[in-house]
Amino acid sequence: MIQRPKPGDDEEDILRMQREFLQDKTLQPSAQVVNLRKTEHQTTKRTIPTSSDARKPSKYAQSKGLKEKRPRIDNAGQLLGAIIEKNIPEAHEPSEPDDEILPVLNESTEIDDDKVYYPKALPLILGNIVEKSCNDNFDLDFKPMPSKGFPIVTKRDPNIKPGTKSIYAQHIEKTKKLIDVMDVDQPSSSLQSLKVNSKDLHMPSQSYMVASDEANEIHGENVNILLKMSEQDILQEQQKLLSSLDPKLVEFIRAKREANSQSVQNIKTEINDCKMSVTEEGNQNEIDKSTTNDSLWENDVLSHSEIHKWLHFENLEKDKLEWLKGIKESKVKSDEPYEARFDFNGYLLPYAIEYCEKTKTLYHHGEEAHRPGYSITELIELTRSTVTQQRVMALNTIAGVIEYYNAGIYKDIIEIPLSKIFFVIRIAMDENKVILLEPALRAMRNLLYNRIDEACLDALLGFEEGTYQPCLQNDKSEIEEIESKETELNDFHLAEIDLISAALRTDMLQRLFYILDTVKPSYNAVQYSLQILIRLSRNSIETANIIVQTDHLMKSIVSNFIPTTSINFAVNPKSVYNGKPVLAALKLMRILSLQSREIGETLITKCELLKPTSVFISSGIDGTYGLRLQIEAFCILSNLLTYGLGIENALELNPVIVTSLYKHVQGTDVTTGSSVLSATHAAVVLQFVNKLLKCNMLNLESYKQQIYPLMREGIQKWLSQTACIDNYTCGHLRLLCSGLDCCITILDNEKISLKFLNDTLRRFSSSKGFKIILNNIVQSSNLLSDIEDGDIMFNKNLTSAGTAIMHSKHKVLPILNVVSPIPLLLSLFKLLNIIGDKEVSNIFVDKLLSYLQQLSKKHLTLTNNWFTRMEVELIFSIIKLSVQCDVTESVKDIIYVTANKLCYILRKDKQYELEYLFNSIIFNKQWFTTDRLFKLISLTEADGLAALTSVEEIKLCYSKVINIKQEEPNYSIVLKEWQEPVLPRDWIYLPILSLYCTSQEINLSPSVSVLDNKISKQLETEKESIIRCSLEWVLFNEVMFPDLINDIEVTDRFCRLLCVFLCDSSLFLDKNINLLLRKCMKILYKNPQKFNFDKQITGLSNFQDFYTQILEQFQSVSYGDHTFASCVLVPLAQKHNVKWRKLLWSEYAGCLRALDCPLDDLCYHLDDYYYPAETDESLLKSYSRALASNLLRPGTIVYNIAQHHVDCYKKQKNVIEESNK
Repeated sequence: MIQRPKPGDDEEDILRMQREFLQDKTLQPSAQVVNLRKTEHQTTKRTIPTSSDARKPSKYAQSKGLKEKRPRIDNAGQLLGAIIEKNIPEAHEPSEPDDEILPVLNESTEIDDDKVYYPKALPLILGNIVEKSCNDNFDLDFKPMPSKGFPIVTKRDPNIKPGTKSIYAQHIEKTKKLIDVMDVDQPSSSLQSLKVNSKDLHMPSQSYMVASDEANEIHGENVNILLKMSEQDILQEQQKLLSSLDPKLVEFIRAKREANSQSVQNIKTEINDCKMSVTEEGNQNEIDKSTTNDSLWENDVLSHSEIHKWLHFENLEKDKLEWLKGIKESKVKSDEPYEARFDFNGYLLPYAIEYCEKTKTLYHHGEEAHRPGYSITELIELTRSTVTQQRVMALNTIAGVIEYYNAGIYKDIIEIPLSKIFFVIRIAMDENKVILLEPALRAMRNLLYNRIDEACLDALLGFEEGTYQPCLQNDKSEIEEIESKETELNDFHLAEIDLISAALRTDMLQRLFYILDTVKPSYNAVQYSLQILIRLSRNSIETANIIVQTDHLMKSIVSNFIPTTSINFAVNPKSVYNGKPVLAALKLMRILSLQSREIGETLITKCELLKPTSVFISSGIDGTYGLRLQIEAFCILSNLLTYGLGIENALELNPVIVTSLYKHVQGTDVTTGSSVLSATHAAVVLQFVNKLLKCNMLNLESYKQQIYPLMREGIQKWLSQTACIDNYTCGHLRLLCSGLDCCITILDNEKISLKFLNDTLRRFSSSKGFKIILNNIVQSSNLLSDIEDGDIMFNKNLTSAGTAIMHSKHKVLPILNVVSPIPLLLSLFKLLNIIGDKEVSNIFVDKLLSYLQQLSKKHLTLTNNWFTRMEVELIFSIIKLSVQCDVTESVKDIIYVTANKLCYILRKDKQYELEYLFNSIIFNKQWFTTDRLFKLISLTEADGLAALTSVEEIKLCYSKVINIKQEEPNYSIVLKEWQEPVLPRDWIYLPILSLYCTSQEINLSPSVSVLDNKISKQLETEKESIIRCSLEWVLFNEVMFPDLINDIEVTDRFCRLLCVFLCDSSLFLDKNINLLLRKCMKILYKNPQKFNFDKQITGLSNFQDFYTQILEQFQSVSYGDHTFASCVLVPLAQKHNVKWRKLLWSEYAGCLRALDCPLDDLCYHLDDYYYPAETDESLLKSYSRALASNLLRPGTIVYNIAQHHVDCYKKQKNVIEESNK
């Protein structure tokens, strides 16, 4: 029985088995010969293979010395037998193999298939075997078959032509005259240790380089020397010889060798069944060229020192190592796009990189084998691979790609199909293999949870603005529109619009519950799951409510990750499911507690959240992890106190709070040498105290007696330390900010003055530390950063807070940089507004004038960003404080312009601030400087127009249209409309646009009943007042503050003024209104080159429809008004699109007879309507038809325009005709 290798066998055992197998002579042959005729003596089951499907002898079979039978040429063409593979031994020939034989056959199939034997003759059929007669004229001079396989295919000489002999016969006859040398592969470099078998070495019969009488003798000596040398020695001597010779001499020898041996290709030798090439120097160049493209990369396996001892590694079989071939370098043009490929970390790779040890794993056998990395398509395919490791690798790579993409690194470089990847990851999350869950959850976390946004939002903990959070919900209008049409909204379409809604539809919450409660994965997987829930809870109050109402999920989170236990232990952050709290779970509860009062009540009643948070706060802490847990616990209780929840629990913690505050007053500093985490902890403790003090219905006298002395001591200490600092960080200053916020609450509640605070602030205003802080205000300003919204990374189907600006020099929002003073200044100026000390206020306002001046002159950016809210509120506090101060005329201008800009920067939740600006500054004549008022009067009184009839009336007009609500500030924690401004940028035109929209609605509703005369006159009077006040205010801004409205396009302003003509059929004919319109238009006409009616106009979907309305209105009710006519003529200049002229001269030719105005009222010079000459034939026909009919009045502007272009066309036509003649 043949022994088979076992799992414990080593190389020596396998080699021993090989030797035993080769020495065993009793083995049955695996092939036999049979008669091809269908007889009963046929003993094999397999069909006889044809020559077309005969297999090439493998090198494994050849290494055992097995040969094929030489072919026999028979004139009769009769074939007696063929070589076939033997199925079973002759002794066993049943129709079905025995059970005992079958395993043996299966085991030896691979070896038997590679053995080829001579046919075995059957004497009963063939008769006696007799010796072949040698007298037959058969040419038996056949070449033996090479031991390494079939002979190499040779090419036929194309010059051979058919003749008396066949082409093949002529080819054979010609090749007999040449030296027949088989071309075999080059030996592997790993076989250099093998010796040359001298008896098998073939050498050329003569020397081609020496032509003397002693040439044969010299050649013989050389051959004898080579026969005694090993292959390694021969190759070494060859290299030595080539290195010692002059390269020119080598080239000469090669050229001479090629001339003398045209019929000889190579001289080959066979050594120990291996191939070794001792090539003549004449053919060396040719061999080098042929092997260049067939070179292999250096491979660790092939270069192993013990390779010659390995089984079947004697020969280098290149066809099996084809995939190891060297890759041809390819280049791509700089402007040519190519498919993005990523490394295993998700980082985008260049088109080509240097192949080295670190990068070789990035090459694979994909469509672009010459390029490193994996494309998105390949990664998506690998996520469905049957090999688990490939799926893990693909998911981890996708997670890295998404992380870099959401960070903005790939902005404007590649677009990642997030909606498609979402479903790939979501499917992977449903796998039950634990090894796949972590990379799948990591990828989903990176997709939904923006780590930069979260880090920036968490950076505000301890500041007043940190208690407010943005609602990150996508716009639902498109979804509502589709659902209103009763159109089915599939999952993929929903993901294209809103990823969070798609995630909820795929039962994300149920799957996360199963993972957290049943699977109980690793710490990282738990962290990823909780972070996904955090992003879902930030989406909207409705989504947060769905999470809270999922009782089994909430109970699992609270029981597993927020246990009621002390945190006075050395916490291992990577320990999970061991009865210890997890920080991410507390953060989730903090975000949920921000959403609404109802959710807060649910967290208290169903989840019993107060109990564990109180225990955390009461526990002693050991290390930074315990501090972080307490910070989150304090924030949760502060959020609940905002809604008036958990007050009794907060009072029970009074001793703990007082003790903690005392420790911070004594031991926590604002200097950079102290811990930022400790400063944050002190800040949230003060924030908790502040929230508790705002609950006025409580009797907190005993509590205040303990807190107030500590507050006084702490504020004095921290202000004094800040006044003396040489450097600082914003993280340390949050401690002082929270202290100042507490002072605001105390002053507001107690209605008292704190003299120590006034004195401390006066000293602080002139300190070195405050000066250092103010030096960083401009570089920390979002509004002055010149960062546009397009520089920030946004995804259309996933709202973010807008913090990813990797391509900017700042890398992070300026307001969040490490030395940002804006949070501290915000708390400081809020406190100054409460104190009301004019002297101290003047000092601080003067310090900020240079900052306000830059705001008044520059175009403000990042106005829609969430974090800009702090800076906007700071500006409002400065302006509010300036109202209480005595300011000069020059300062008034700066304050007024800044306040005007602030009107369209404030968000929708800032109605109170907008009303204050309107009442105190914008519509307050005290803030109009004398110079600007004189300029306005000189412009208007020349025409008998009052400058400003009544500023109070104008203010009431705008307040009514804007609908400013008279209510207290909104204390909602989660803000839904934080991206929407309270006023549009062109708010000064808002009353006109409001009337225009109202008039359009009336026109579209003809069934509205006619009102009686009294109400109708009242409405007309009200409408006339609104238009007049609006035009007066527009003219006031155009004249006095042109810089304020220069960033609104001239075309946009022109179209808004045109709406006056569409608001009513006769109001524009009123003398005052008409005069105001003409004044406003003349200011716009000073920049005729800026008109562009082909671009998208803000607020208009289509200018052509709007201009059609203007022409219809002019044709109906203009009565030849010159101001109206001058506006209609603006788009008709030759520089503008010809379609506007065609629209007037063809469809609305009825306007032409009344269309005229003085030349002084025109926007353009008359030549701009004449030149360049018109070339559009249809328009020229319209000109000619209008001139021939009674549509034009002679002498009018349109008559002159038509006459000019017709005359020019006739002249040009005459010139062409004369030139043709």
